[in-house]
Amino acid sequence: MALSAYRNAEQLMAGSDPDCGISWNLLAGIGRIESMHANGGATDTRGTAIQPIYGPALDGTLPGNEIILQSSVGGQASYARAMGPMQFLPGTWARYASDGDGDGMADPQNLYDSTLAAARYLCSGGLNLHDHSQVLAAVLRYNNSMSYARNVLGWAGAYATGVVPMELPPLAGPVPPLGDMHLDDPEGLGPGLPLNVHGLPPTDPLAQIPLVDLGQSMTSAPQPTPAAESLVPVSSGCTVICIGPQDPLPAQPPSAPPNTSPPGPPSP
Repeated sequence: MALSAYRNAEQLMAGSDPDCGISWNLLAGIGRIESMHANGGATDTRGTAIQPIYGPALDGTLPGNEIILQSSVGGQASYARAMGPMQFLPGTWARYASDGDGDGMADPQNLYDSTLAAARYLCSGGLNLHDHSQVLAAVLRYNNSMSYARNVLGWAGAYATGVVPMELPPLAGPVPPLGDMHLDDPEGLGPGLPLNVHGLPPTDPLAQIPLVDLGQSMTSAPQPTPAAESLVPVSSGCTVICIGPQDPLPAQPPSAPPNTSPPGPPSP
C-alpha cells in the first residue's frame, strides 16, 4: 500500500509540477523515517491508518521541540501534535492538504493524501529536485537535521537501487527546530520523533525489491511484489542521492549467477 501511495504521488506531481522532479523513493525515505510507512502498513483498504498516528504534544516537555498552542478553552490549553504517516502539523496540513486517492477528501491519516501533500511541500518554493543539492535542501526543510537527512537520503537511495544503506547516523536526542523559513508561518512539518529502524518487515517497500547488502554477498529478498494493478507506472528520471562514501560492492560468489545490471524497483 505504501509503495503504491509513493508512486501515485510521483505520477500526480509529474503532471502538476513536472519541473520539480519529486521521486517516489525520496517520499519512501521520508515515510520510513517518519512513521515506518504508517506503522508497517497498518492501514485499511483505502490506505488510511487503522489507528490514527500522532506525534507527541508540542507542549515544551520534550527538549528541542517548540511549543505550539492549538487551542485554549476555559483556561485549558491544547497543544498541537504532528499527525499521520508523514507527520504534518495542523497548520502545515491546512496549507498543503491534498486528495491523493481521488475520494473527494483530504485526510492526513491517509497514505495517499499525506504522501501527495508531502510531495507538494517538498516541491514548494520552486525547488528542482533533479538538482541533488536542492534535494538535500528539501529534506532539511522537512527536518533541519543532517542526521535526519542522511537517514532519509540513505533509504531513498536504497529504495531506488536495492542497496541496503550502511553506517547511517543514529537519530537520537532532541528533535532540532524545523527548517521551514520559506513559509509565512514557519510551523513546518512534523516533528515526529523519527526512528532509525533496522530490519525489513514485509510491508517495507525495500522488502519488495531485490536487495544488495554491502556487508554481505548479494542476495535477493524473497518477498512478494505488489499487485501490478495497484501500482502507478514508474516515471523516468528517478533521482538517487548518495550521502558520504560507500564501500565497493563485494565480489560475487562463484556459484551465483552473474549480475550485469544493478537491481531496481519492481515493475508496476
